[in-house]
Amino acid sequence: MQQPDHLIRRDELPSVSQPGLRLARPEDDRLFYGRTQWLQLRDGLSLHWSDYEELQDFVAENVVGPRLSFVLFLDGQSEVNYGGLSLTFGQADRRHRPEGVALAMNEPVLFRRQARRGRHIRKLVVSLSPEWFENAGAESAGNGAVRRFMHSHLVPRVWKPSARVLTLAEQMLNPPGYDPLLERLYLESRALDVTCEALGSLVEAPLGDGLRAHEHQRVQRLTELLDSGAADAWTLERIAREMGVNASTMQRQFRELRGMSVFEYQRGRRLMQARQALERDGISVSEAAWRAGYNSPANFATAFKRQFGISPRQVRARF
Repeated sequence: MQQPDHLIRRDELPSVSQPGLRLARPEDDRLFYGRTQWLQLRDGLSLHWSDYEELQDFVAENVVGPRLSFVLFLDGQSEVNYGGLSLTFGQADRRHRPEGVALAMNEPVLFRRQARRGRHIRKLVVSLSPEWFENAGAESAGNGAVRRFMHSHLVPRVWKPSARVLTLAEQMLNPPGYDPLLERLYLESRALDVTCEALGSLVEAPLGDGLRAHEHQRVQRLTELLDSGAADAWTLERIAREMGVNASTMQRQFRELRGMSVFEYQRGRRLMQARQALERDGISVSEAAWRAGYNSPANFATAFKRQFGISPRQVRARF
């Protein structure tokens, strides 16, 4: 069930974090204000998400076993260290697009993270064990680039999450309030979608979707065009001419790779931009509706809640 924002103290941390987490140098027991959770969704598949403000400087550390981790930072920045490899997740400038990082570990490593007072963090981490991939048939199938990454150790790969994955991440942070069993199934399905896109970003050839290499490149160019906003007012036919293909072929290829139509992708991106403006700038719901291309705030609110599982007014109330 979705948690309300609240003060997270040191003695609560074991119930919402991966087992074995230790803290170093906290001044007092008040750690965060907001929400955080660690869930074992299935054997070998776990999810950790956070949406909170850090209340003091301290170091958290834990020994983590072999796994593939897919980190998606939606807001904020964090300094971490995996077995001597120092990384910075996220962007200090909120205007930058969220980023994803994929990291494989083939032996246990000491994980350390530095918390900073006053920093707001919104992130999720999907982790899968080697056993999970073995049960999924990873050794008998798959692309060479994926296998090479799975067998690497502490070689981070950055990927640009699509509008669809950013929407899934928001849904995971704000699940619709199912009973515990349905909520776990809901989170698991979205965690696997995040994993699929992250691994797909490593692939240089088709992953069994029937598209050839140049068709993958076309869909990637189309995605970049849509993300730029330059095509927001274009017709589907004009977008297709820009891509050098007819509209029906473009739609088919985009749907095969992205799992949605061009229109659905554009709508999701505009809704995400409206949400970010509500959260960061405190604009009115009416202005957010206009920015997202809706003439009716009521229709905007309906689409927004369907997309994110939370109303625009609830998002704005956090500003």
